[in-house]
Amino acid sequence: MHEITLEDLKMIIIALFRNKLLITLFTIAGLCAGFLYYARQPVAYIYNATATVSVVFDINSNQGQISSIDIIANYAEIITSDRVCEYAAELLKDEDIVAEQIRNMISTATRTNSYMLRITARNQSPRLAILVANAVAQSFVTQVSVITGNDSIQVLDPAKRTGMISSGRNSMIRLIAPVGAFGAACLLVAVMELSIGKLRSVKQCVTDIGELLVVIPKARKKK
Repeated sequence: MHEITLEDLKMIIIALFRNKLLITLFTIAGLCAGFLYYARQPVAYIYNATATVSVVFDINSNQGQISSIDIIANYAEIITSDRVCEYAAELLKDEDIVAEQIRNMISTATRTNSYMLRITARNQSPRLAILVANAVAQSFVTQVSVITGNDSIQVLDPAKRTGMISSGRNSMIRLIAPVGAFGAACLLVAVMELSIGKLRSVKQCVTDIGELLVVIPKARKKK
């Protein structure tokens, strides 16, 4: 197996510069292919819907001694529990959706010094996103009520509308395709340069230049 030397690397770099037009054409072709593939991808928009729940304190209860932020932070973990998601699935039994799908659709968010917890559902169907957000909010309120024995948490604003957050197109292909084409062109040039078997420098013949007696250059005959 041929061992690649420093001299080979120099020859490869020279070959890359010599074939820069070919490499450029490969890169442009990759860029065009990436944009064509991107344009042909079906557009699948993702929608989100958000329902808001709030903490309401009874000053005569023990909860009055705990800040609402601490309570919301503790209860937020319950939202993705099996109990909440399974009950939400029961509320949506006509939609043929299971608890695991609901868990993957929802996320939560809180704000500092806020009494509210936002429950957001994402789906390609705006209708289903609204239904899931509201079902999880209602399930969360119901399960907390069962656990704590009071109704300190209520649905403040149910989800009524959706927002579009992204499309299903993979935009990275527009960058990956030209980069891949550029790399493939460079690799092709390097392989061709190493496989030619042509001597391009004295250092490819001897390791010690003192061993060389004479170099006979190849000259082209003038016409």
